[in-house]
Amino acid sequence: MSEKSNIDNRLLKGIKNGSDLAFEEAYNRYWKQLFNFGMKKLDQRETVEGIVQEVFIDLWVRRSKLEINQTLSTYLHSSVNYKIINQYKSQSVRRKYLDTLKSQYAHLEFSIEEMIHFNDLKLRISSITEEFPSQRKKAYDLRFNKGLSYKEIAETMKISASTVEKHLIRAIKDLRISLKELTLTGSLLLSQDFLFCII
Repeated sequence: MSEKSNIDNRLLKGIKNGSDLAFEEAYNRYWKQLFNFGMKKLDQRETVEGIVQEVFIDLWVRRSKLEINQTLSTYLHSSVNYKIINQYKSQSVRRKYLDTLKSQYAHLEFSIEEMIHFNDLKLRISSITEEFPSQRKKAYDLRFNKGLSYKEIAETMKISASTVEKHLIRAIKDLRISLKELTLTGSLLLSQDFLFCII
């Protein structure tokens, strides 16, 4: 077995066991490779950056359930490739869908009850995020209020991009758990397409 395979096996084992250090090492080892790989297939910097971030988020969130019969490198590259293929397939459909949603919401007239619910949702989200630990709260604010990229947040906070990612994974998870009793409105507003709009 090659040294690269040995390193991959060690990292994968560590990640499955919940090791932050193993995840961070894998992130630092493969992020740039995956980004360059993605850019060759889809020349859209922000989209590719988001895809690579999603792959690492999936890796961490699903770590205890992972069944990988290949090297970590191959798995990560395959995951990026799969998401890029899906991006090609869904881009035009998603654009039409979002245009339709924007059009609908632009003309939507909320009832007094719905407006109260909407404002209550924003207040509850604000209340929950105020209770976050300081680093998680700052990462959340920079991402969802200021619109900074993971890299920009890492530079601002002087931490690694993988640490930023873990802060945001936990922040979104905490929000969804805290708001799980809300209706479909809450679920919709916590989706990726609308999260920036309500905070």
